[in-house]
Amino acid sequence: MLEVVAKRCENYDKNKIKQIIYNIFSSQRFLNKLNSLDSVLLKPNLLGPYPPDKGITTHPEFISAVIEILKDYNIKISLFDCPGGTVKYKKVLNECGITYLSKKYDIKILETVQSGIKIFGNNPEYIISKPFVDCQSIINLPKLKTHTLTIFTGAIKNFYGIIPGVAKSNYHRIAPNPTKFANIIVDIYSIVKDKIIFNIIDGIIGMDGDGPSSGDTKNFGVILGSYDAVALDFCAARMMGYNPYKIPIIKLAADKYNISLQEIKLIGDFDKNYKLENVNINKSKITNKILRFLSTPLKGIFKKLFWSHPDFLKEKCIKCGECVSFCPVSALNINKVSPIPILDRDKCILCMCCIEICSENAAYLKKSILGKFLIK
Repeated sequence: MLEVVAKRCENYDKNKIKQIIYNIFSSQRFLNKLNSLDSVLLKPNLLGPYPPDKGITTHPEFISAVIEILKDYNIKISLFDCPGGTVKYKKVLNECGITYLSKKYDIKILETVQSGIKIFGNNPEYIISKPFVDCQSIINLPKLKTHTLTIFTGAIKNFYGIIPGVAKSNYHRIAPNPTKFANIIVDIYSIVKDKIIFNIIDGIIGMDGDGPSSGDTKNFGVILGSYDAVALDFCAARMMGYNPYKIPIIKLAADKYNISLQEIKLIGDFDKNYKLENVNINKSKITNKILRFLSTPLKGIFKKLFWSHPDFLKEKCIKCGECVSFCPVSALNINKVSPIPILDRDKCILCMCCIEICSENAAYLKKSILGKFLIK
């Protein structure tokens, strides 16, 4: 039987977090495993250049707690993630508080350009950042958030970050439908699954609504840990109020690895039926349904009444061009006249890349009157 530990934690007091994570490791008999390790690669969620208090990326104090535990076991530590788009990696590291960590603890921060890539499969072909394949072991440090394309983002989805930044857009192009994209995510997770020795979700502060970057910051006050990423996502999604059986990534991964979701056991500070308070999961659920629906051809009057497409807020857009560079189908462009990027709606595949990549929260999903009614 797979176990997931969930503990209460209301703030980013590093010493408190360290004790909680130590207790999670101890209860899962993980500390003995640490004795046999020489090196660990930490995989946080570094989606983009966002300040830690936004609840978008794994908090540096959360990472610090894990680093200090590993340091106690004299384990060599490195850290790596591949943010989306063409944003400068140095900017992401600075904004997310990772540069400070690397200096404080003398840990190595890896980069795709220096480390290289490896190719897996052929239909599709997966481009994987080499360190995730060559490392001895990985500790996965995802963030607890909603996601408009995949409904929920947690431990499994965090491994989309092993794909180099710009290369990510190609998988959105070949799998614009949310269910097909979920298959892509599970395939990528499978490539490094055997390297993952533990998963711990930073759910102290996370995001609901239009996650993973444009939603509302929420204090969930929870840390969850497990050996198994599928089990962890199952319990975390259920705690947020989702029916995890209806989240494609969780269901697909469970089927692939013959995991009985009914037998997953939640232990710690919460009852298995506990739901976090005031969590808005409706936006991600309904938007996901709309995206699945709109990924099929619509005809006649219904096509005119029911539509949705990315748009941009003039007061927030700085015309940095990140969305244009990252769009997998070149549906966006910038000119000197328009104050915002211009969208070619005939090309747009509703992959949500532009919304996810926008560090200014200027991009959003504009809906028809019928679409707005369904969201409400």
